[in-house]
Amino acid sequence: MSAFIVNEYHLNALVSWASYGHSSRKVSYYWQGKHRPIAGDEQRIVNVLYAENVRSVNARYRENETADPIKFNLLIGGANLNPIEVCKAVHCLVYQSCETSDWEQSEAFAILQAIEAKAIRSVHGYENAAWELVPRTKVAA
Repeated sequence: MSAFIVNEYHLNALVSWASYGHSSRKVSYYWQGKHRPIAGDEQRIVNVLYAENVRSVNARYRENETADPIKFNLLIGGANLNPIEVCKAVHCLVYQSCETSDWEQSEAFAILQAIEAKAIRSVHGYENAAWELVPRTKVAA
C-alpha cells in the first residue's frame, strides 16, 4: 500500500461539509466517551485529520516529517459537495491515514466514520428505504 499526504483543500472541504449547511447535516462524533460537534471546532479538527495523515505516512515510509498546523478555511464549495463526493473523499483520507497500529482508536478515525455515516444518510432515497429487508414477493412452497 502506498500513502500520501492529502492537500489542504481536501481537508478543508471535508470539514466544511461536516460543519456548514443545513443544520441536520452538521456532524458530531463520539470519541473518548463524549459526543463532540465538528461545528465550532473546525480549526482543531482539520489539524487532527492532517496530523493523523502525516503520522500514517511517517509510519509507512519510516520517516519523521512534522505536521505543522494548517489553517482551516471555510470552503462554500466544500459545504456543497454531494454525499457521494464526501464518501469518496473520506475513503481517500482513510486510505492515506490507516498505516498506524492504533488507527482505529484515533480521533481522526472517529471523525471520518461520523462524516461518512452522515454522508450516507444524506443520499437521496436513504430516508425512504426500508429499515428491515423483507421478501418483496411470497415464495411458492
